Amino acid sequence: MDASKVVIQMKDIVKKFGDFTANDHINLTVHKGEVHAILGENGAGKSTMMNVLCGLY
Repeated sequence: MDASKVVIQMKDIVKKFGDFTANDHINLTVHKGEVHAILGENGAGKSTMMNVLCGLY
């Protein structure tokens, strides 16, 4: 297994809904074999970030 292989990379992701900024310059890098948890309060932008990653926004 090549753990140095990047399988997901998001750089400087910004997502706004009108005047509201849901994600402000988000960076995420996941290497092969890693497991990550996305934690935060309600309204922190977790679902928005995942929707951007999946191409829904």
